[in-house]
Amino acid sequence: MSGRILIVDDLSINRTILRAKLQAACYDCLMASCGEQAISLAQDELPDLILLDCRLPDIDGVEVCRILRANPATRQIPILLFSATADREQRLRALKTGADDFLSKPLDESYLMGRIRSLLRARDRHAQGRLSTALPPAPAMAEGATRFVPQSRMIIICNCGATPCGMCADLRAVMPDMSCTCLSLQHALRLDADAAIPDLFLVTPDVITQRGLQIIPDLLSRNRTRQAELCIMLPHKQELLGAMALDLGAREVLYLPLDVEEAQLRLAKILHQKRQRDAMQREFETQLDQAVRDPLTGLFNRRYLGVQMANIAANLQSGALSHCAVLVIDLDHFKAVNDRFGHNAGDDVLTEVARRMRSALRNTDILARYGGEEFVVVMPGADLSAARRVALRICNTVHTRPYAVVGSDVALQLSVSIGVAVQHAAFHGGTSDFAKTIVGKADDALRAAKAGGRNRVVTGHIAAA
Repeated sequence: MSGRILIVDDLSINRTILRAKLQAACYDCLMASCGEQAISLAQDELPDLILLDCRLPDIDGVEVCRILRANPATRQIPILLFSATADREQRLRALKTGADDFLSKPLDESYLMGRIRSLLRARDRHAQGRLSTALPPAPAMAEGATRFVPQSRMIIICNCGATPCGMCADLRAVMPDMSCTCLSLQHALRLDADAAIPDLFLVTPDVITQRGLQIIPDLLSRNRTRQAELCIMLPHKQELLGAMALDLGAREVLYLPLDVEEAQLRLAKILHQKRQRDAMQREFETQLDQAVRDPLTGLFNRRYLGVQMANIAANLQSGALSHCAVLVIDLDHFKAVNDRFGHNAGDDVLTEVARRMRSALRNTDILARYGGEEFVVVMPGADLSAARRVALRICNTVHTRPYAVVGSDVALQLSVSIGVAVQHAAFHGGTSDFAKTIVGKADDALRAAKAGGRNRVVTGHIAAA
């Protein structure tokens, strides 16, 4: 099954009809006839979506929605409320309580199914983001009162050109706290700078009439604009077109005549969910970076180095790279620093050494802390001459200026010993063999540098094909 949906309606015939339609679309169905049963099933079964009638024998459907939204376990479940006696106040009350949509009976089947698919896609995106960051559910992602929330940005895609029309002025008033710009579709499709990408595209009906729904995949297929939410506006009673828009990837559909308060509620919910998703993405990127970084120096760690060495070996095998150099670097007599001044001072020294070494490298070079006071530099594309120049530059930048020790007047003079090895021509061994072989040869050269008096560069045997 592609998802489990909880159907909540007091009339058995309504539940049966909805279940038949959903099962025909390969959804698994749970059913409840009252509010208490719905709350219990939602908590125990955690369905993927809830279809909830407003008129129930025990608890009003809007109140059921409020209870589910207040529970951390059920807070993220999409809820579609519906009613046979829907009026504007009831619809607004449902949206304010946290309903994802409010539909009037009799339900338009095409729009209902399109909305279900849209909400399930949005829920999956949120769940995948939460899983990738290994974060707890929504409460931990709720934005605290003191957290800075950047101003949301909206682009209205319209045909009015440089002079905004009356509709654009009305749309700006819907979300007055947002930064709002009007653009033609052609300009929107050409957006490429990060600062220009909005949180929300709002497409006016005249653009849909002129260009059709094809603009939805056009916007969502581009790397720069696919992360923005997309809302389209349609004339009244265009539910079939709205269903098609949702299936193509639109996040929301607004109908004319525009109800400003309802539009505010719908768009605010979308933007809130996007901020949550963006926060999880940033957290994921931070965790990913931390997983490959040495926490003390900020350099790459041995795990990252292994992955990069495997990629370089593959490029050598294919002929995409003609050379690769490896430098193994050891900080001379570092144990004496820890013994004399303590490990805190030693950590400060290692951090400064790492900073200086970074400044001596090429943009394409990879610097990693290999362990303790030992470092490795991988130089894709570097021959022996280039590798030796960089190694000498590292020696010089580490040794030239003394190192201050906190709480002491002593200025430490430190140096490094470096062993160099180069792989040239195509490499035909395994990726693990490459790393082991070339690092081993550079390590042999490092030992020779130490034996020769330290603070020097020694070139090992060049690894042959």
